[in-house]
Amino acid sequence: LKPWSSLCHRSARGRRKMPELPEVEAQRRLMERWLCGRVIVRVTAVEQGGGPRDGIFDEKVIQTPTQADFEGALLGKTVAAAKRRGKQLALELSEGGPLLIHNGMTGALLVKGEKGPSYRSSAGETTTTRDWPPRFCKFEIATTETTVAFVDSRRFGRAFLGKDEIMADLAPDALCECPSLDSWTAYLRTRTTAIKAVLLDQKALVSGVGNWVADEVLYQARILPSAPANELSDDAFADLRRAILAVLSTACDADADYTRFPPEWLFHHRWAKRTSGSIASPIGRIHFATVGGRTTAFIPQKQSRRCSQQQQQQQSPNKRKRPRQD
Repeated sequence: LKPWSSLCHRSARGRRKMPELPEVEAQRRLMERWLCGRVIVRVTAVEQGGGPRDGIFDEKVIQTPTQADFEGALLGKTVAAAKRRGKQLALELSEGGPLLIHNGMTGALLVKGEKGPSYRSSAGETTTTRDWPPRFCKFEIATTETTVAFVDSRRFGRAFLGKDEIMADLAPDALCECPSLDSWTAYLRTRTTAIKAVLLDQKALVSGVGNWVADEVLYQARILPSAPANELSDDAFADLRRAILAVLSTACDADADYTRFPPEWLFHHRWAKRTSGSIASPIGRIHFATVGGRTTAFIPQKQSRRCSQQQQQQQSPNKRKRPRQD
């Protein structure tokens, strides 16, 4: 859960990936370890680290009227809990509303002296006093034990104060609140759009699934990303739900460190910087297309529409018997 432009992790092949549920969960656990139960003794809400906006309060990222408002709302408060729904992180405070953080494309929470995010270009390096504050640091929170920085090179991340409705508007968390199979199936039968588009909609079925997770679970469930959701068979619905839980659990257990993901995953081979065409890979020929507005990787030899029997019958051509000619 942590990239940025130079601060942006890339996969084993050097490709960037944006923070999705596993990456944000890894950050949540880090904040739980280092911030929960501790009092905030210092807040710095101007950019630091040597970027082009050094010394400036970034009102695009920090969604409060002024620097003083943001710093005053946090200073002296105890961090009571670190929570998450989907890709949204919430730090609950002893007074007032929570601090909500969304990483956007390149945002990341870093802890001074701790190993940095595994999905950025500087993966595996530890932030030390030599490189602190890190480049593109938007705000810094200090306790008596440690210091945490939020960095974001491309400025698509957001920090909000007290807006609980942001998390309430999201669909159930894909890992911790995944709907029952009956509810899952009933909902998908109402959606005629591509199954990948449904998975990417953070306010629809579940929240937390982004581009690489969607491609991975559809690959593992052997479903084409473009397949209409309502046409899938009952077995496909069950396989998809099972794949989402398995992929997210595995990635979270690995702390979102892609080097620990199973070698047979599509993840390791999908980063080709292509929007169309295909490439050879050890797991099969990977094709690329745009589905749900996002570049999509899939293997047609292993994935299909997995239609229900009723849909197969409706889609089969109606063959008319020719009249006999005597």
